[in-house]
Amino acid sequence: MQDSNVVEIPSVQNFRRRLREDGEVFWLQDDALAIFDPQTAQQVESANYADLTMLDGFSDVIRGRASEPMSWHQVRAAWLTQMRGLADAEGLRGLAGRMQRLLDAELGREQDLVWLAERAMVEPLVATIIDGLSPRAHRRVVREVMSKVALVLSDVDRHRCPPLHKTRMWAYQFIVGLEVRRELKGRAHGTRPRRQDLTDPMVDLLPGLGLDRAADAVTALLTALTASPGAAAACLFYEWHRQPAWRERMVEELTQVPEQALYASPVRAAPATARFAKEVLRIWSSPPIVTRRVRTDICQGQTELKTGQVYVLSSFFIHHDAGKWSDPEAFDPDRWLAESRERCPHGSYVPFGWAPKSCIGANLGLSQLILMAHLLATRYHLRVSDPERVKMVIASVVRPTDFAGTVARR
Repeated sequence: MQDSNVVEIPSVQNFRRRLREDGEVFWLQDDALAIFDPQTAQQVESANYADLTMLDGFSDVIRGRASEPMSWHQVRAAWLTQMRGLADAEGLRGLAGRMQRLLDAELGREQDLVWLAERAMVEPLVATIIDGLSPRAHRRVVREVMSKVALVLSDVDRHRCPPLHKTRMWAYQFIVGLEVRRELKGRAHGTRPRRQDLTDPMVDLLPGLGLDRAADAVTALLTALTASPGAAAACLFYEWHRQPAWRERMVEELTQVPEQALYASPVRAAPATARFAKEVLRIWSSPPIVTRRVRTDICQGQTELKTGQVYVLSSFFIHHDAGKWSDPEAFDPDRWLAESRERCPHGSYVPFGWAPKSCIGANLGLSQLILMAHLLATRYHLRVSDPERVKMVIASVVRPTDFAGTVARR
């Protein structure tokens, strides 16, 4: 990117140079292929994950027997059905309430706004994955998730992230696994109530899935919270601060939207804010680079990959391709207007990844960003301590650095 306030780690700079010199598909090494062409990326992902049969459960491996065949497609289908309830008006109202309570507890405290954005986005999502835990169990799960978030952020901002307690992280993970198993067994046996969360569909799949694989599926969702949601919120904070004209525009829109309409359909109720959030996801998409191991021999047009090789994908570079987007380095939410000359090129907007492994929470993720903007517009002032020091860092995730400040009541 041309902005002097953007810092790229060397590997990202190298990818950008190779993209200019060698085109959208090129070999990094004999066994690693970079694929930055949207259509090729989708074809290779679809071929690589055509078979999503789950691995055998741990207990079955120990006993030397095969688990009942089960596809991740069945698990994802169950989650997607449950997502409709989590993203309805009642679900979004509860999510917004949890976000608000967390921000209220941080009012007036000088802190790293990246870490605040991470917490305000990620901690409220834990209940969408596993709800109804005791306060102590919930704190354990949140602690484990946020420790992993801190580990992701520490690749550049080591001095700003909270202590990782690395020697205790294995204990957090083990305890979380126990809590998930306890909740699954309790719901299956009727000693705990069924709930509107993403753990609940696994209860119905337990006869074929088994407890080990069901628990692994839930903990995989918790791990998925540690990369993109909080980074997107931190980038929303950054652009909220950096774009005063758009900030005023969104404040005007969001202060006039009835909460009932907002929760019923955030995108429809706040279209300008939705465009702003979509542009944040385009220009600052995380993670910038994704590495996949080839699971089966792939032949897609000119692209041939053998089992065991590696390929690299990047929504970030696709979103910044001048051959696909007009003025891609410009932050322009109005490119998403229906009447705009800008049209999203086919397959070139992939902030939530590629099918069949694309994020199941895409709609919820966009809605949550709009809810965050609504809180900033109607309840809080975001105050940045030293705006001149703030930079965007493109590393393992994309997010601001030296972004300190406070949240105050409006």
